[in-house]
Amino acid sequence: MRPLIACACWVLAAGLVLAQPQLPKPTGRVNDFAGILDEATKTELDQLLSDLEPKTSSEVTVAVVSSLNGMSVEEYANRLFNQWGVGQAKQDNGVLVLVAPNEREMRIEVGYGLEGVLPDGLAGEIIRTEFIPRFRENDYAGGIRAGVRRVATVVERQQVLTPEELARFNESSSDEPPVFFMIPFFGLFVGIGFFMIGAGIRTKSGFPLLFGSLFGGMPLVMSLAFVFTAALFTLFPLALGALAWGYRMGSRASVRDSFRPKRKGGSGGIGSGWVMGGGNSSGSGSSSSSGSSFGGGSSGGGGASGRW
Repeated sequence: MRPLIACACWVLAAGLVLAQPQLPKPTGRVNDFAGILDEATKTELDQLLSDLEPKTSSEVTVAVVSSLNGMSVEEYANRLFNQWGVGQAKQDNGVLVLVAPNEREMRIEVGYGLEGVLPDGLAGEIIRTEFIPRFRENDYAGGIRAGVRRVATVVERQQVLTPEELARFNESSSDEPPVFFMIPFFGLFVGIGFFMIGAGIRTKSGFPLLFGSLFGGMPLVMSLAFVFTAALFTLFPLALGALAWGYRMGSRASVRDSFRPKRKGGSGGIGSGWVMGGGNSSGSGSSSSSGSSFGGGSSGGGGASGRW
C-alpha cells in the first residue's frame, strides 16, 4: 500500500503544479510578450534601465503580457515579481511595471527596499498621469515610455518622501468617492427601499417587501464597507425613519390599493392576508411586460494598480 500511496501523492502534487497558471520567463529588462512595442521603444527603454542599475543598484523591469490568466493584476504582478526576483536579494530594491492591454489593467509593483522612495501614492500618481492618458488613446508605446522614464527618475533620485509628501500622494491616489457624495448616493436607495418595506408590511404585500429589501438593504450593507461611521449615524436612522413613514403611509387607501390588487367587485383590504401583487388587476386575464535574470529581490505587495 505504501508505494501506491506515495505514487498517488506524487500524481496529486504534479497535478497541482500543472494546474497553476504558467508565468512567462524574463528575456531582459523590457519584456514585450504581447508584441505591442516597436524595436525603437524597446531599445530606448532597455538603455535607460541599463544605465539606471549601476547608478543605484536598483532593478526596474517592464512586462507587457497578453493575458493575466484569470488572476487579478495585483496577484499576477506580485507572483511575477517574486518568481523573477526583481531587485537585489539583500536590498529588495526592484520595480516591475506590468501592463496587460487586453484586460486594460496595469500595475507598478515595488520591492520592500524602494517603498520609501516609490510609495503606493506616488506609484498611483504616475499611473494616472503618465500611463493611463496615453493608453486611453491606444498609444501603448508612448505611455510605457513616459511612465517608465518617470519611474526611473524617481528611483535614480533615491529621495525618501517626507510624511507631508506621503500624505499628499495618498490623498490624491484615493479612488474612493468623498463621504459627502457617498452618503446622498446610498441614502437615495436606502430611503426608497425602506419606505417600500414599511408600506409592504402595513399592506401585507410581498412585492414591495421584496423589492425594498433588495433596493434599500443591499446599498445599506455596501455603505458600511465604504463609509462605516458616517453610514452608522446617518443611513441607519434614515432607514428607520423611512420604514416608519412607509408603514404609516401604508394605511392610506391610495397606497394600499396600489400595492394590493383589487378583486372583482371589491378591494383588497389589509385583513385579507398576504399577496404578491404590485398593482391593480381586473380579476381575469394576464398581462406581460413588453466576463532574464535578476538579483533575487522580492515584493510584499507594495505599489499601485490602474485601469483604463
